[in-house]
Amino acid sequence: MVSSEDENIFTVGGIIAVARDIFMGIILGFLTISMLILLDHRNVVHFQSAHSFRSAAFSLLNDPETIANIEESSDLRFMVVADFESRQGEIDGVAKKLEAQGEILAKRDKEVDEKKKEVELIRREYETLMANPILGLDKFCGGCVWGSTGTCDKRVTYLQDTYNTRPVAAKISAMTKESCVKKD
Repeated sequence: MVSSEDENIFTVGGIIAVARDIFMGIILGFLTISMLILLDHRNVVHFQSAHSFRSAAFSLLNDPETIANIEESSDLRFMVVADFESRQGEIDGVAKKLEAQGEILAKRDKEVDEKKKEVELIRREYETLMANPILGLDKFCGGCVWGSTGTCDKRVTYLQDTYNTRPVAAKISAMTKESCVKKD
């Protein structure tokens, strides 16, 4: 026959009480072992089993295969603090470099805009010179024959290369020969 105490274990309240006792026992056992390992680590007490637990834990955590598995499963990378600080410093340095390069880029963009304005002014002046009836540069015939040496364009190139003559002056010089002037 079952006693009245045993009947209490099979009720809902009894099952909860047993589960609570088991859970509290596991927690207290874990805390006791942790405290002994901590005291052994601080050299307050000396237990060979605590040394063994600590050695096993450190060897498990320092095993390259274990670290690789943890890194793979957590998508994280473990590294030494010195490496982390070095890489963090490099990242911070890149941010500063990007900021400095951005300032240089903005300055160069301003320079490009100024140069484009200057080129536009020079282009207008060039077109005005080319259309000037006094100079007659619009009548230059580059493909025409200049003497026995080649075309008028080759003569202009020769004058520029040999005497370091500017393009407009070289064209005017080549146009002294009537063959380099277009007939209207």
